[in-house]
Amino acid sequence: MSVASRAPAPSRGAAVTDGTTAEGTRLERAARVIHGSFIDETIAIVARAGEGTISFAVGSPAREALDLAHADELAATVLERDGRSALGYGITEGDDELRDIIADAARRRGIQASAEDVIVTAGGLQAIDIAIRLFIRPGDMAVVESPGFANVLAALRNHGARVLEVPVDTDGLDVAAASRLIAESGASPKVFFVVPNFQNPSGVTLSRARRDALVELAAEHGSIVIEDDPYRELRYRGDDLPPIAAIARDGVVNIGSFSKTFLPGVRVGWAISDRATVKRMAAAKQTMDSCTSSLSQRLVVAFHRDRDFAVHVEALRALYRPKQARAREALAEHFGDVAVRWNDPDGGFYLWVELPDGPSARRLLDAGLARGVAFVPGDAFAIERDLGSSLRFSYASASLADIDEGVRRLRLAYDDILDR
Repeated sequence: MSVASRAPAPSRGAAVTDGTTAEGTRLERAARVIHGSFIDETIAIVARAGEGTISFAVGSPAREALDLAHADELAATVLERDGRSALGYGITEGDDELRDIIADAARRRGIQASAEDVIVTAGGLQAIDIAIRLFIRPGDMAVVESPGFANVLAALRNHGARVLEVPVDTDGLDVAAASRLIAESGASPKVFFVVPNFQNPSGVTLSRARRDALVELAAEHGSIVIEDDPYRELRYRGDDLPPIAAIARDGVVNIGSFSKTFLPGVRVGWAISDRATVKRMAAAKQTMDSCTSSLSQRLVVAFHRDRDFAVHVEALRALYRPKQARAREALAEHFGDVAVRWNDPDGGFYLWVELPDGPSARRLLDAGLARGVAFVPGDAFAIERDLGSSLRFSYASASLADIDEGVRRLRLAYDDILDR
């Protein structure tokens, strides 16, 4: 295997060292450790691996989904209709019309919200980071799903949180286990963080009973619930479940994004909470970027003005549903004779794959890159828990043909590590 095809070890949310000595430069000595995300590192890994590499690593919308937005037409419409106002600064809380659009959609999901309860952010991740800044002080405990969203694990650690990892199963976060682990820790959590629908990375959905139990547990400890819900619209079967913010208005920050349903490159997300919290989040945002891109916000507004969003979502579901089915079929075809397991989520972008005892996902990634296929090892989604025999498989951006070929290559890579 060439050096270029060998991936760095998953950082598990930790900063990756570059081999510099303790003495280093003055900048190196002065800087504190910053935790990053191996998910984002895989973009560079796949780029270095070569043009022919098939990637199941990044949870990015398919090219066909981006084409559905007709962004060139929208941009022309915005510049003609809104002119210079789309190119200047805006208010920190966000474009008034966009906040109305977001609040209206939230009310249809059962969340009591008006435009004043919404802050528009530079993607969902900024909303998450602002919420963590607001509610976490060094030493506070945060309860997270395990496996959990790698970027959030890093953000919590960067803000000094003690992270309590709680396992997920087919019904999402194991709330009973969370209660037990909290009691064993001897401390009350300040924050619970969950991705309730088609969770990143496992794809599982938090059941209605678990949502109710989580609300009760958070209230018992006086904790805040941050629910990150970017995949909600991408349900391929089954019935919608109410957001946690619809079950308990107090103590919940509901976060969403247009990245999965519109265009990730516009970097527009939001948070919904009470008005006092939104005001504090706006103050925190003003130290980051003052306001989310006015042009990006007006693109989202134009999309909702001029297109039928419900029809667009149905088109996305029609695009991704067969990709998920093909991924499961390909895994069954190529791994049906070995003890590899995978789940069957009702929507979203991801499957969670578990290898039998012995081969690690980290070794499989190295072998996979040599064969021209990439994914994210499970270790990237944990801090302390051992998820080394698991991996996240994202089928969203690959074509049906690439899913078939990529899984075939993955089996060849699997056989390669067994033969060593």
